[in-house]
Amino acid sequence: MRYIPLLENMPPQEWLDKAAAATEEIEVEAKRGDRKARNELIDKKAAIWGELKDWLLCLSNQKCWFSEAKDCFQDWDVEHYRPKKSAKNLDRSVRDGYWWLSLDWKNYRICGRVGNTKKGTFFPVNGFVADENNRNTDDELPYLLDPINKADCQLLSFNQLGEAIPAPGLDEWSTLRVRVSIKRYKLYHDKLELTRKDVWDTCTALIHEIQNLMCEQSKSPSATKRTRIEEKIKQLATYAQRDKICSSTAIVCLQKSEIGWAARLSAEAN
Repeated sequence: MRYIPLLENMPPQEWLDKAAAATEEIEVEAKRGDRKARNELIDKKAAIWGELKDWLLCLSNQKCWFSEAKDCFQDWDVEHYRPKKSAKNLDRSVRDGYWWLSLDWKNYRICGRVGNTKKGTFFPVNGFVADENNRNTDDELPYLLDPINKADCQLLSFNQLGEAIPAPGLDEWSTLRVRVSIKRYKLYHDKLELTRKDVWDTCTALIHEIQNLMCEQSKSPSATKRTRIEEKIKQLATYAQRDKICSSTAIVCLQKSEIGWAARLSAEAN
């Protein structure tokens, strides 16, 4: 999971006007107190948030916001971070959803079908829960990590097996959030772990190759070796670029190498 600057951008004004008009309709239906009719109206407006899919994908270089995976043979879902019609608590009980956010672009995330299906309407909150009478979601403490929150993204790490794990040194609450998120976004998916492992192994091999070249250069300097080192460092750096699959895994690999120049590469990638 890599930070997505959603709130630093703005959808087209035409779309905003259309979403505002549809939200007004939903508000009117909600005031009538018929939840079923309200939810049916929300479903009828699904094409509106679907129109933002390409715009949202551009923010992540065509990658899932949660897994950092790419797939040319599936339709990405415009996922509602806070579920629109109903929300499932940690104990599996169900409460009313965040219907007033159904057409709020700030609640949209791009998610692969595997992760979105697994998450479903699951959205547990620790403590205060926003509702239609008090809609201040900023006061909520969600269990699920959010890719548009830079601090949340820093809680998730990876290991050499390609497994998603809590970052070292986290407190109990942060660790719990990471573990719940790994499960509910299905970040343990076998193909995803294999992809991360491949990225980790490739980066590790390049780090070792560069280190060996640096040792040879120190013993017997030459312009040819220096050029070779520079080329290999550039190659390694590409794995941490935002448009690359599982680039966060590459960044963690560079950090955990405990090699000065590799750590600097990871810092530059952020």
